[in-house]
Amino acid sequence: WRVVASIGHVRDLVPENGSIDVSKDFAPRWQVISGKEKIIKQIIDEVKKADEVYLASDPDREGEAIAWHIADILTERKVTKKLYRVAFHEITKNAISEELKHPREMNSNLVDAYFVRRALDYLIGFNLSPILWRKSIGKSAGRVQSVAVWLVVDREKEIEKFKTLEYWSIDAECQKDKNKFKAHLSKFDGKKIEKMTIKNKTESDKILSVINGDKNLTVISVDKKQTQRKPYAPFTTSTLQQDAARKLHFSSKRTMMAAQKLYEFGFITYMRTDSVNLSVDAVKDIRSLVSKDYGDKYLPSNPNIYSKKQKNAQEAHEAIRPTSFDKKADIEDSDGKKLYDLIWKRTVASQMTNAIFDSIAVDMENESTSAIFHATGQTLVFDGFLSVYIESKDEDTEEEKIEKLPALEVGEKLNVLEFLPEQHFTTPPPRFTEASLVKKLEELGIGRPSTYAQVMSTIVDRKYVEQDKSRRFIPTMGGWLVAAFLEDYFKELIQVDFTAKTEDALDDISNGEASKLKVLNEFWTPFENWVKTAKDIPIKDVWDKLNTDLHEHVFKATSDKCPDCSGDLQIRQGKFGVFISCKNYPNCKYLSNLSSAQNKDQNDLDLGEDIKFKLGKFGPYVTDGTKNASAKKYTSDNITLEIAKDLLENAGKKTEAILIGKNPKTNKEIYFYASGRFGPYISSNKVNVGIKEQPSLDEAADLINNKKPLKFKKKWNH
Repeated sequence: WRVVASIGHVRDLVPENGSIDVSKDFAPRWQVISGKEKIIKQIIDEVKKADEVYLASDPDREGEAIAWHIADILTERKVTKKLYRVAFHEITKNAISEELKHPREMNSNLVDAYFVRRALDYLIGFNLSPILWRKSIGKSAGRVQSVAVWLVVDREKEIEKFKTLEYWSIDAECQKDKNKFKAHLSKFDGKKIEKMTIKNKTESDKILSVINGDKNLTVISVDKKQTQRKPYAPFTTSTLQQDAARKLHFSSKRTMMAAQKLYEFGFITYMRTDSVNLSVDAVKDIRSLVSKDYGDKYLPSNPNIYSKKQKNAQEAHEAIRPTSFDKKADIEDSDGKKLYDLIWKRTVASQMTNAIFDSIAVDMENESTSAIFHATGQTLVFDGFLSVYIESKDEDTEEEKIEKLPALEVGEKLNVLEFLPEQHFTTPPPRFTEASLVKKLEELGIGRPSTYAQVMSTIVDRKYVEQDKSRRFIPTMGGWLVAAFLEDYFKELIQVDFTAKTEDALDDISNGEASKLKVLNEFWTPFENWVKTAKDIPIKDVWDKLNTDLHEHVFKATSDKCPDCSGDLQIRQGKFGVFISCKNYPNCKYLSNLSSAQNKDQNDLDLGEDIKFKLGKFGPYVTDGTKNASAKKYTSDNITLEIAKDLLENAGKKTEAILIGKNPKTNKEIYFYASGRFGPYISSNKVNVGIKEQPSLDEAADLINNKKPLKFKKKWNH
């Protein structure tokens, strides 16, 4: 055998207008990609010496297209040999040997689907991008990237329009024996208390005035049940990108680069997939490992089966998994090591038993029956798959606070130590991170696993979006302009339904259920009309419309009047970016840069007395220039000078370590700290765990002993 790599695509459309001839059934003009002629010569030289040729590019549409292009080039250059098509889903001896025994013909449906995708992207790019240039709006527009930019801008509009609302909650701090716990007010005066029921301090004080003198609660109901949490499915491309973004802070591009290397070296299966299936052999290997390393109680009686109900799931690929579960390995590449560890844990955990919890819900009523308080508790009984893998959540995911409750019975009397009213404020929808934007695109059926990394990097490289300190996307003025222009003149193109239907059409072609010409004609007919309409609109009219669309955004914090002549200000795009000018030009030559500061987080606020409210790496904080204090509960809409002073005053106080007791398992002391860099926490033997309030010894020991160390389980050499 002689193996030669094509190193991706070797041929593409000629990068000039007319390379797709729409008048001749969308006939393409191909050319060898710059720098690939040498590789083609190497392939041809080896083919001439060979008896048989096996085309073994990736097992997806793009891979099928690469194989087809190479075969077509060999035919053009009259290098004729028997050609076979094989595709490997994993780089293992068994998989390769088995596939070579069963070569197949080229899949023309997959090649047609690739061509339609490439033709659509070309037709959009070469027709829409020049309009953006000529109208001085942006650098480029693409089928999926345009929707991604529009989603980021649309979310920013929601944030700007959001009105913060105040609401209050009332908790009762209860005690049984030495155990303290909190219960929230769920019913008052016969009415259910929802999240926004108590609107202000006046209403909160009114309720407190009724219940303050009644600090004895009686348990009126106890609902005990055992709940189970199922393991997560193995990684798909999008879930891998999402979890790597949350846990490793990898961009989608960085994740896919690391995954590509792991695949090339034979450590994982194919990394571009929507499937959550595992091969029979893989499941057998995982179950053997779980039984041996963790014990039979962690092994379900039957393999866990996963399914993903998505019409356009990637062909018949497996989920992303290690190719071997028992070989030790030592990866020199740091990113590869971290990503492999994540993949290994998720895959093994997917074939383990459920985690089991004892859950309890308690309702307690005061003596006057005017108020009912509700508390929930949960205790981990059996960790199951959680012993290997815990999925991370988006920062904005809200989960109900669940704590450990003491044993309680109906009729039992409890003492309320104090009632705890707390002020809250509603928060706007969060900006997208890479992880949440990928998740949103996948939910909408837009794009494919192989495209997400490129889309994320493109919208950043084109300067349509920036990332703040929390790695969330903020649209630049360039992004606002492109989104507004597309919404005005190509609204159908950026509608999520349109793009999702395009993806469905590509899959119909892949499955032989639609013809490429039918799909292309259905797209081109309306798109051609949109392009003609947009081309004919005078540039002055376009910019007048954009100024109307973006007026509220641009001038929300500043005057829209010229400081020199009091004329109206307008936005314009120039050689060095977007700027503000006076409409009375050339009589008035006032100019002002509209820098990316327009798109920075608006939470920075001067509160007076040299105290400022800012957004930092770890969230909101206040500072007086010499001292900082966390202000995670507040936003620029509800922070006040008095609150900031109080935060700064308390920030300087040293936190005393409170000894909880000795850990029964390690015999090491466990200490509680009321405040730390990220809030209250407990510490023992260099293990720290964040916590809301001081726990009991049993609770603290349970948290410390169950925290998993940050280390890799598998190493290997190559």
